[in-house]
Amino acid sequence: MFKYLLKKLLQKLVVLYIITTIVFLIPRLAPGSPIDYLVENPRVPPEVREELLRKFGLDKPIFPDQYVEFLRGLSRLDFGYSFTYQSPVFSIISERLWWSILLVGSALVLSTLIGTYLGMVAAWHRGRIRDYVITLSTLFVRSLPVFWVGMLLLLFFSYRLGWFPTGGATTPGATYENFLEVVLDVLKHLVLPLAAIVPIFTARYLMVMRNTMVDVMGEDYVVVARAKGLSDRLVMWRHVARTALLPLVTMLSIDIGAVMGGAVITETVFSYPGVGLLIFEAVINHDYPLILGSFFIISVVTLASMFIAEILYAILDPRVRVGEA
Repeated sequence: MFKYLLKKLLQKLVVLYIITTIVFLIPRLAPGSPIDYLVENPRVPPEVREELLRKFGLDKPIFPDQYVEFLRGLSRLDFGYSFTYQSPVFSIISERLWWSILLVGSALVLSTLIGTYLGMVAAWHRGRIRDYVITLSTLFVRSLPVFWVGMLLLLFFSYRLGWFPTGGATTPGATYENFLEVVLDVLKHLVLPLAAIVPIFTARYLMVMRNTMVDVMGEDYVVVARAKGLSDRLVMWRHVARTALLPLVTMLSIDIGAVMGGAVITETVFSYPGVGLLIFEAVINHDYPLILGSFFIISVVTLASMFIAEILYAILDPRVRVGEA
């Protein structure tokens, strides 16, 4: 078990190093410079631009100077200052992170529960009308672009009906008399973004659960359980569903990184102040420190959650660690 965990941990560290190096290179090799966005006036003297380049360390060669400085800061978990916000990157991400956790975390919980249940129902009634309705509806939902669904929701429920706000996480300038009013205002801003992404997540979990359960239902131990006279409900929950849940553990471990990274498209469409919108703004403005800090945190959380999932796999199924040994 120790060798298995050590091997997996070393793999994750290597992957993290590769990811951070790629994220360091891509924005620097892309056309444009953060100075172009900080100083948009073309009549700004060249010496001002050069001074800004020196201030942010962009006048040095990418290799080895900027890369070594990047690794030094990374070893101290110091991502530097944002070019756009002129504040420490970590504090900026911390302010936005809670909104992403609220949005994407809620979406994951709801979609996992709904998708798992509907996937079980579809698998248990495979080949029947209930299975066809659920499966076809799921495939239709998965084909819809998130940004298009978001714009439709804004068009009908915000602009036409006026039931929900057009963007943001809270009402600007609003005064609240008690905590309940705060909660209601936050939930009111949360409804449309959730309505846009929950069906997408649900469709993923539903199809995985359904297909896995269909495979498991053909196993010998399920046939034996039925031959013993166990009820269909007991066979489904105790023997089939528990085994079919294992692939969902892997999916959830990956999607936890989405909680930290926010939903970029959804947050942008609804102007929701999460990490996803922050990443979009950082890419548009070529804000290197903010891009690096955001993706590094997302990568660490995603790899850590995958490592935990591999530990759970090894505990639940000893064949996994035996095969890796």
